[in-house]
Amino acid sequence: MNKRKVITYISITFAITWICWWGLAALTNNHIVDSSQGIFTVIHLIGGFGPTIAAIALLPNKEPKDVFRFVFSCNKNSFRYLLLFCIMQGFVIGISSMEINPAIPWFATPIVLLSTIFLGGGNEELGWRGIMQPELEKKFSFPIATLITGCVWMLWHIPLWFVVGASQQNMNFAHYAIYGLILSFWLATIRKKTNSVFYCCIFHGFSNLLLSFFVVKVNWILILGLIASVIFTIWFYYKKHRSTRD
Repeated sequence: MNKRKVITYISITFAITWICWWGLAALTNNHIVDSSQGIFTVIHLIGGFGPTIAAIALLPNKEPKDVFRFVFSCNKNSFRYLLLFCIMQGFVIGISSMEINPAIPWFATPIVLLSTIFLGGGNEELGWRGIMQPELEKKFSFPIATLITGCVWMLWHIPLWFVVGASQQNMNFAHYAIYGLILSFWLATIRKKTNSVFYCCIFHGFSNLLLSFFVVKVNWILILGLIASVIFTIWFYYKKHRSTRD
């Protein structure tokens, strides 16, 4: 593992994001800026691109073709793995909820999905699963590397709970963090199976779409579904590597 690379990635990511988001928290709490203003959206978006900027900064070659290759390369015939995990996540969230959010009309879902992939979460994957997770896996086992990445990722989000007008203020942080750690296992497995950062971007965006499209309900169906999905994910990861070695 390149320890310096991991520390540099985390430092750049947190510096960009926390300056923006803690700054936005100060501005909104002092009634200088509110969520209806364009400057709110701009600062929020710039903060969200901290991992993206850090990832590109750490690429050895930053020519457009090299960045394109880093983001969009994938293993042959690996799209089925992305599809599998999208179906699995959609099933768990949909069945446990059984209630569509009326604020998100079905015909708007393609636009929402594109925005969550490229602007509202998916863009982060260039850093978390493109840089940090693969580096950690050089030293730690898959579950440990995933938990470390997931915990740092959740910590990175904390300022949003202090930004007046941010959607996170209506969420329970403990529930959010637990789901984020579970999502980390799904994303890490997709990254390993497909060797595609962009597939992780899609899955992250799809996850955010599901959490907006359905009214999320914490019940036994959701809990059992998430536990089963994590067990399956870890088994699926190691099954692949055993078959490859054999």
